[in-house]
Amino acid sequence: MKIYTPRTLSLNHKTKTISLSDVWVSSNDKLSDFYASSWQRGDSPVPLLVVRLLLAALALAVLSWTLVEGGNEYWPLFLTNWGLVLINAMLLSGILVSIVALFNPSYETSQLPWYVSMYWFFFNIAISTSFLITALYWILLYNPGKNPDPEDPLFWLDVATHGLNSCIALAEVVASRTPVRALHFYQPLSVGLWYAAFTAIYFAAGGTDGNGNPYIYPVLDWRFGWRTTALVACSCAGLLVIYAALWGVALCRDKISMTIRTVSLDLPMVPDSMQARIV
Repeated sequence: MKIYTPRTLSLNHKTKTISLSDVWVSSNDKLSDFYASSWQRGDSPVPLLVVRLLLAALALAVLSWTLVEGGNEYWPLFLTNWGLVLINAMLLSGILVSIVALFNPSYETSQLPWYVSMYWFFFNIAISTSFLITALYWILLYNPGKNPDPEDPLFWLDVATHGLNSCIALAEVVASRTPVRALHFYQPLSVGLWYAAFTAIYFAAGGTDGNGNPYIYPVLDWRFGWRTTALVACSCAGLLVIYAALWGVALCRDKISMTIRTVSLDLPMVPDSMQARIV
């Protein structure tokens, strides 16, 4: 007589909990993700340090150019200049991360030092903000009839501040291994909302642009409240789309670069069939 017993299956369910460190920029599995390049073997900080030095020199040159051409009391009002400051802050803090790693090659921890968290925070907000600035300028503000002629140096300043900034940001994303987490979407979004609130407060306080107009940008004229609110809402939605695209770019970067980094260069001297024949 056969006795059948019920078959029991033991399943080990692992629940994923979200901690405060996941929401903030305070922890990561590998510290080398912030100072090593995606396209190198090993974790030497030198390749990415060289890239960051070149990008920082370019970003500082553009920032200096804007200060020389338009450095006055209205300069801090513009989102474009906020973006330039953020890009420079990101690169300079990234250089600090690389230099510290250069002198502490064996230092590794999942709890990030303050200067790494600072770089990661600037990375999250500067990259997305740069692409948003580029999109808003060329879609809403650029007017071929009113903007400088291509032979005018100011035209190329506009290109540098509203195009080259995004190229610098993209170069940092592609060259580095810096993680992009979906939970960090609120960081660039908070900057966009803060700038919108700043323009509203500036308008309520009676602030003007350099020509005496009661706004900073014509498209952000709070005399037309509903229209401006709709633009702010669309811009915030666009910022979230940009951050999602940034997450996708970083994911593709990691997938492709990991394949390149893990391919072994140690090939056998003879084919396996030949080795079996020799044995």
